[in-house]
Amino acid sequence: MPDREDIYWNSFLPAFFDRMSLQMRKNMTDIVSDYDLTSAHAIYLIALKLQDGQTLVSLSRFLDLDTANTNRVIKILKEKELVYDDRKTDKSKKFNIYLTDSGRNLADRIMAGITELNNSYFEGIPREDVLQLRNTLIRILRNMNLDIDSYMGSKYEDPFYTHLHIIPPEDGYETEPIRLSQKRQNV
Repeated sequence: MPDREDIYWNSFLPAFFDRMSLQMRKNMTDIVSDYDLTSAHAIYLIALKLQDGQTLVSLSRFLDLDTANTNRVIKILKEKELVYDDRKTDKSKKFNIYLTDSGRNLADRIMAGITELNNSYFEGIPREDVLQLRNTLIRILRNMNLDIDSYMGSKYEDPFYTHLHIIPPEDGYETEPIRLSQKRQNV
């Protein structure tokens, strides 16, 4: 039987991650609040900054979010002239979504703001520990969703989680997820 500390930790962990996620989303919303947007909008701008010119379906898969939600968010971003599409007519079903210059500038601002926030979260923590945390979180995600490897290894999509694996760490630190991304490239 687990000791009391394990029971407390295991019971607290979901609340801990939820609290962290809530605070991170609030901080991201603060970055885009001048535009009357939320963190839900910001992640789409980031996704398009990472990979511009996606269809609604590919953007949804990239973020692992519902296509109906993507449709709603993109509509708002279009109204705010942060994104546009390459439809030939209003009734065209197949089109790609692109950032406007304003959208690209805002995405840059969001990414710079998030980088600044993340740097403050990890202040005083050695780079090796940050990399270990990233790799541990990826392993936890894999353990929680047995299909994550096939999702990340898809030759048809380039989902957001893949970027966690292919962004090379600085200072020459080799990590397991980096080796997994190299394996993916051979698919």
